[in-house]
Formats: sequence, C-alpha cells, structure tokens
Amino acid sequence: MTIIEELSEYRELFERSYPRYLTGRTPEIHYKIMIELMERGGKRLRPVLSMLSTELVGGRVEDVIPVAVALELFHNSTLLHDDIEDDSMLRRGKPTMHRIYGMPLALNAGDGLYGLSYEILLECRAIHGLERSWKIFSSFARMHVALVEGQAMDISFRSQPDIDEAWVIELLRKKTGALFGTSAYCGAIAGGADESIASDLFKMWENVGIAFQIRDDLLNLIGEEEKYGKKIGDDISEGKPTLILMHAMKNGSNAERERIIESLNRPYNEKQIRDVIKIFEKTNAFEYAKDVADSFLREIFSIADRIPPSRERELMVKLAKYVVEREV
Repeated sequence: MTIIEELSEYRELFERSYPRYLTGRTPEIHYKIMIELMERGGKRLRPVLSMLSTELVGGRVEDVIPVAVALELFHNSTLLHDDIEDDSMLRRGKPTMHRIYGMPLALNAGDGLYGLSYEILLECRAIHGLERSWKIFSSFARMHVALVEGQAMDISFRSQPDIDEAWVIELLRKKTGALFGTSAYCGAIAGGADESIASDLFKMWENVGIAFQIRDDLLNLIGEEEKYGKKIGDDISEGKPTLILMHAMKNGSNAERERIIESLNRPYNEKQIRDVIKIFEKTNAFEYAKDVADSFLREIFSIADRIPPSRERELMVKLAKYVVEREV
C-alpha cells in the first residue's frame, strides 16, 4: 500500500468537506471557475498534512477541517494566479482557467479563493478558542506575505537571470516551503500542540516544500507530459528560476549561457527546449539538483527524529519521503 493510499481517509474527508464552502453562492460564474479548478483534483497534500499533524499531536481530525479547506483554497488561488502571470497553457492536464474564461474572470476568481480562505478561518475561534485561532490566522498571514514575496522574486528574475544557490533556496522557501510549513504548523496548533512542537513541524515541512519544488522543477524537464500535466520544459520558456538553470548558467560555456538566455521568456519552441535540456544534462545540473533535494531530505529526517514515535510519525516521514522522491 502506498502512502497516498494509507492517507486516503484524510483526502476523502477533505473531498466531502470543501464543496459546502463553494456551492450555492453567487455570482454563479465567479464560483463556477473555483469549483472547476478544485474538481480537477490533485493529491491534496496540504490539507492531508494538516489533518495528519493534528492527529500526530493527539487532536481530532474533524476539528481541523476548516483549516484544511482554507489551506487548499489558498493553494489553488496561487496556482490560478501563477498560471495567469506565466501565461501557462495547462493545469492538471487541461487548459488553464484564464484560457477558458478570460483573464479578468480568472484573476478575480483567484482573488476570491484568497478571500474565502480567510473567511473560512473565522470558524476556528468557536472550535479552538481565541489564542489558538490567532496563532493559526497569524501563520496564514505570514505565509501569504512570504508567498507573494517569493512570486515577486520569481517575476523579477526574468529581467536579471544572474542568481546563486542561496537566492534560489530563499525563493523556494517563500514560494513553496511556507505553505507546506504552515499546513503542518496550523494542523498541530489546531490539535492542541505547544509552540515548540508546532515550530519543529513547520521547519520540517518548510524543508519538504523546498525539496518538493526542486523535484517538481526536475519533473518539468525529465518527466512524462501525460503524467505531469504540464508541457515538458515550459519552465524554460516561462523563464523560471531553478537550481537546474542556475547550475547550468554557472558551469556552461559562454555559448551555452547565451543559448539558455535566448530561450527564456520566449514562446514555447520545442527545438530550443530540447537544446537547453541537453545543456542541463552536459553540465550535470540534474544530478546537482537531486543532491540538493537529498540534503534537505536528510535534515527533514533529523527533525522527525525529535518527534516521539507513533503511527502518525511513521506516516508523516513516509509522506515526506514520497513528496520529495515522487515521479509525478
């Protein structure tokens, strides 16, 4: 049995729970876009993580449902906005929302998902009390700020492609690590954990998020398009800053650097993309990125060792390993 199958009860609970926050609301077209995006599915890693964190510290999974739903709506809002900013063609194997409904409606639906995530958090006070609810809300706010700072770094890179490893890691921490860390932290706080345990879980899953994004960047270049759900190599044409790109720019020849730069922020050109991927292979950029992801995995396990043994800890370690080493 895979870890995803072992955690299927959490995912099924989430799938039963989130529609009530989106259905029966107007204007219909506004919520139709949100519902359609959510119905495309996904592994629901962030809500599942929040539920697992709650049970890890002895809480009731039912009590974290509003937090779990808020996290996934927030996550999907970022996907919708990212697709617009990158003018992506596919999301989970289907045309992106702005290509179906137009940019104004899609952008507004993304804003709507942001707003709904905070509205849903208002339910926390009745469940968890004022102090814990404030910690959850504060963590969300810090995550939101970090995420848009990370997106600003991402966008600004496209006009200044000279970066180093520390810069990329900070970008990944803000864009991806913050949301994973917040999912674990808020789940733990909702389950009654003290600050030290919740903070350990935040750091552990912030690192998972960084390693997850490195793996995602690899899959965009070496994965199978049918499984991955996005065009292979479109991170290159979109000018995405990645450790792979940084390593190749640092270790390639001047001619190879020029070829890479010429392929960034351009309409998708399959031949150009293949040429750049060959440069990545020649400079061992894929192996380098895998090594960095593995270093974060070792730190993740080190933090996990501080958590008292339990079935939930075992599941959490297995989930972290799966997220970092996934193939799709």
